[in-house]
Amino acid sequence: MQLTEHVSYELRDRIAHVTLTRAEARNALSPALAEGLVKAVDEVHKNPKVRAVILSGEGPTFCAGGDLKAFAGDGGLSADDGKAVHDGLLGLHRSPAPVIAAIQGAAIGYGLGLACACDIRLAADGTRFQAGFTGIGLSPDSTTSYFLPRLFGLSVATRMMLTNLPLDAAEARAHGFVASVHPAAELASAAEELAQRVAQMPSGALRRAKELLQASLSHEAEEHVAMEVGFVLESFATDDFREGVTAFVEKRKPEFGPERQ
Repeated sequence: MQLTEHVSYELRDRIAHVTLTRAEARNALSPALAEGLVKAVDEVHKNPKVRAVILSGEGPTFCAGGDLKAFAGDGGLSADDGKAVHDGLLGLHRSPAPVIAAIQGAAIGYGLGLACACDIRLAADGTRFQAGFTGIGLSPDSTTSYFLPRLFGLSVATRMMLTNLPLDAAEARAHGFVASVHPAAELASAAEELAQRVAQMPSGALRRAKELLQASLSHEAEEHVAMEVGFVLESFATDDFREGVTAFVEKRKPEFGPERQ
């Protein structure tokens, strides 16, 4: 279904496909795109049948950042639009279902923020990753100043922000930002295959793992170990844990619950 003019949403086989549909503008940011992403995130959060998410963009470019032609005319986004931009990005980051980004062409500015907000990133050969903001007189935005140091390290993040030099897909993979690089024609199928694997995993264990990994960057060791203990005790009480152990003992493939836990 078309959530807004620039974002579509489809749930197939427990995988939510969220697609930027503004290919004629290289999927550049617009109020309808920001609003659509917020609506897509809401669909994922409220539907326990969603076990994985694939975020992609129509056409040859994942997302080229802000719509500079529109900015030149009206000076940029309103405060409400800016709130929607960040609500959508943080909503992806906090999604209870793992989010896989299938990135082709370029992820610049807001597009880079979109990539950062996802859990796993796949890229097509030759994809360009670029901060963009300082190159047009803006300070960093779209959560990039938060995520880039965490995902690339401070040194690389600083170089990207202060020079506005791009990284290609191979460089991004070398830094661990991209999980794998594929020919453009194979990117969608690679993302689908990975999403299917994630969708068959125990959803509660994945949700707790994601929360632990994100919290680890701000916790002291003792605080984090306490969180681990609490989560593993929760896990012991789940049907998925009982099924996982039983399947291991019986030497068969586990069949985890059909809905997100």
